[in-house]
Amino acid sequence: MRPVRRALMTARKEASDLYSQASASSSRSRLARPSRAAEGCALAQTEERTKGARHELVPHFSHDSGALATAINNMAENLAGESDASWSAISDEHFGHVQLVMTDSGQVKTVMVRRPVENQFCIIDWINFSVSEDTWCRTAREQLISDEQFVTEASRQLEKIFGFGVTEKCKTGKNFFKESWILGDGMGFVCFGGQKSKMGIIISGHGCLHALPGWEVRLHAFLTTVAIAPKISRVDIAHDDFDGGYLSVDWAFDQWKANRFSFKAGGRPPEIQKHGNWDRPSGKGRTLAIGMRSSSKYVRFYEKGRMEGDKESNWCRCEIEFKNTNTIIRPDVLLNPSEFFVGAYPCMADFKKFSLVDDGLRFEAKRRAAVINHDAAEKWLTIQCGKYIRVWRELYGDKEALDRLCCPDDDYWPKRLRSLTDSAASGSPPIHKTRLSEVFDANDPPFVPTRMQFYKTVPSFGLNGENGFR
Repeated sequence: MRPVRRALMTARKEASDLYSQASASSSRSRLARPSRAAEGCALAQTEERTKGARHELVPHFSHDSGALATAINNMAENLAGESDASWSAISDEHFGHVQLVMTDSGQVKTVMVRRPVENQFCIIDWINFSVSEDTWCRTAREQLISDEQFVTEASRQLEKIFGFGVTEKCKTGKNFFKESWILGDGMGFVCFGGQKSKMGIIISGHGCLHALPGWEVRLHAFLTTVAIAPKISRVDIAHDDFDGGYLSVDWAFDQWKANRFSFKAGGRPPEIQKHGNWDRPSGKGRTLAIGMRSSSKYVRFYEKGRMEGDKESNWCRCEIEFKNTNTIIRPDVLLNPSEFFVGAYPCMADFKKFSLVDDGLRFEAKRRAAVINHDAAEKWLTIQCGKYIRVWRELYGDKEALDRLCCPDDDYWPKRLRSLTDSAASGSPPIHKTRLSEVFDANDPPFVPTRMQFYKTVPSFGLNGENGFR
């Protein structure tokens, strides 16, 4: 045997014997698990035998708890002089409460952190999800072929969930899909084509606000029990402090300076962006954005009431945007958004003691936005056009003056006042209802299916379970 090789084997054997003495373990003890009493005796003997040696390099736990006290490197070296409590704190600090999963493509991602809360004080303000096109074949209970058939069936099912369906087609695609359609009265989009037989659905903040109550529960049931290959790619969770009693952009900035947006003590704080006039607030609203927009987690604090038009409003909103870049977004976020809200950052745990359960959070946000926009529009109209309106009133009288000044278009509602009239049923009727009304007249005789149609088609097919033979 060569001298160099003999020297390496000797050094390796000495190191192995030294580690075996320090940990009081052997191949035999690993194969045959001793009793608790024997473990305690072995541990006491080991500590006595290794005094003055290098016992401080391994954790002071028995061999059974070795999985909980894994060394921090391959040399079995821990932090010398640290207590067991410090060792646990260090482990929690580096690993945290993060669960790692591996996707079908082999990519390792984390799962959204959730912490228990007593009350629900958050709402879903935006959601993007996708499903396989085979989902609509399952709901239609027949094989669909053309894009029009898939979009029509999607419109029918989405109306059951949100209260609005597909109304018209856009000129261009969105989110890397070839084609897109508008949902309801600008409530979102349906995207289809060119993405591996996937269909993407976007429900904007406007759509989440005006959808029929309980849409979160219905969407959760659809994604977990009906949809094929569902995936949530983005979800925004929002919390409102209407009176500004505890939430403000200044509070968020103080939390950032205190490093309460990072789970790792002493770590580098996330990126920050300030929008608006922070040095001399003008009443138009300020925004504080923390994190990178391209990352899996991004939070915004902004003075929503002032951005809507009320310069004296203290209404502040916090929105956390989650994306599936490196994170798995599970459908449970639809049922318990507050649990994921407080688990996003350490400082978010403070919201639990300030917030109370309120079933009308979404309605209150809609009402306040409508009042602010109405008052702001009236003030603008008085300042900009009040003199002209008064002159026209004196020249022509009330009725003729109004007839002259009013807009003749059918779509006369300004965009700013849409919050006063928009609902899940506003806008054009969905295409699955329009197409049927164009093909079948109400004066036609009742439709009687043939025997083959009766065998092939399930009678419960169709919106709300009506006869679907047509």
